[in-house]
Amino acid sequence: MRLQRGRSRADTDSVNRDVRQAEPSDASRIEVDDPGRETARIDGEREALAAGLGDVRESFARWNRDPGAVVRVWLGTSMLVGIALLLATWLLSLRIDPDTVEAIRTFDHLDPRSDAIHLVRRNSLVLLMHALICFAGYMALTSMPIVAQGYTGWKRTLHLAAGPIAIVFVTSMTISSFALQAWTLGNAAPAIASAYGMGTAQLLALVSVHALPELAAVFLPLGAWLVLARRRAYEDLLAGSVFSTAVAIPLLVIAAITEVWVTPRLLELVAG
Repeated sequence: MRLQRGRSRADTDSVNRDVRQAEPSDASRIEVDDPGRETARIDGEREALAAGLGDVRESFARWNRDPGAVVRVWLGTSMLVGIALLLATWLLSLRIDPDTVEAIRTFDHLDPRSDAIHLVRRNSLVLLMHALICFAGYMALTSMPIVAQGYTGWKRTLHLAAGPIAIVFVTSMTISSFALQAWTLGNAAPAIASAYGMGTAQLLALVSVHALPELAAVFLPLGAWLVLARRRAYEDLLAGSVFSTAVAIPLLVIAAITEVWVTPRLLELVAG
């Protein structure tokens, strides 16, 4: 009888251990007890992806009816930004005495083909940065509110706050890019103008034959952003990023060819 009781206690302890091992941990309880939240999050991400693809198809279908009208508005806006940049360059150059700078002949291209390729690559990086800014605007203003539906609490608040943050980000990046280029060109322009025996204003007017197409191209995604954001057509920003980049690339090639083969001859002609 004593042996049987001992076995009974041992069996009971063994059963209790098995039961405790079979019980789920707190972490697993949370995952099992709330499968709906995880499903909602995944569904929100899938819906955002589907909405993005749908927005691109709808935007391109609408713009294909009259693509020239769409590009003209964006290009006009980016051209105004380019003109403003040249004016800012000239204003910044006024603080520099041309007699105190060392002349720099930047338009003497010993290997025009390689120089043209370098120009296209360099400007393509700036174009890509501006296109990504436009893409980020779409993600924050259109996709994030959809994804936020799958979250609660502070995560939902953070996703919904992405829109205002994106506007601040795009604005600050645009101003920073504009200011950096104006400062760089404003400091270099007097030295380049001195090398060709002309004033900075005359130099900027002559180089605008390649500078304006180049600036209009690199700022084209931002031009699209400004136009679409003003119309509150945020659903078009993703397609606008792709479309504006595709239009800008040929312009960059044309501008590089002009800068390497046309602008130097024009400067030599005017400088005598």
